[in-house]
Formats: sequence, C-alpha cells, structure tokens
Amino acid sequence: MPPFYPLRDVKALLKISHFQINSNAIQTAKDDFEWGPNEIVKCLLKLNDRDYASDRAKNHFHKTTAHSTIPNTKMDYYKMRNAPDGFKVYTHFYIRNFDGKLIITSFKDL
Repeated sequence: MPPFYPLRDVKALLKISHFQINSNAIQTAKDDFEWGPNEIVKCLLKLNDRDYASDRAKNHFHKTTAHSTIPNTKMDYYKMRNAPDGFKVYTHFYIRNFDGKLIITSFKDL
C-alpha cells in the first residue's frame, strides 16, 4: 500500500516552506543528530515512497495509520537507514486538513 500523502505533495510543501516541525521533533533531531530544522528538511526531501520491508537499506515508506488524536487524519511513517551523515531516521507526519500544511510530528534516531 502506498503512503496516504503522495511524497511529491509532501516535498512540494517543504520546498515552499508550508510546514511546521513540532517542538518535540526539533528537540529529538537536535539530541539524536545535532540537526536543526534545515537539516530535517534536507533529509525529508531525500525520502522515497518505496516499501521499507522489501529493501530496508534503500526504501523508506513504513506504514500509514490513523492519527491517535485528530479524527479523520492519517499519519505516514518512514524509516530511513541511509539518511545524510550516515544516520538512521524514523519520522512521521501528516498534512493538516484545514490549511494543507505539512506537520512533522516526530523525527528521531531509528
């Protein structure tokens, strides 16, 4: 099953700065990788939407689930073992229904 949010749409939102990185995601990126928001965006722009289970070394899309607190909202999860600087990243995000903004809710070490 493909991601709920087409990755081309996610990347387009990143490129026009129509996104929000939650504070916990910023903090864990800093703690785990010494990365700030710019590095998070650069990493997300390198994601692919191929099934992670079929090739964990190269593929990134893990799963889609219902958001735990926002009704009628899906979350896409990605695992990236070949992230920049040799890191392994686990992230999830959604596109907010009312304004189309990408919300990055988690970004941490896999």
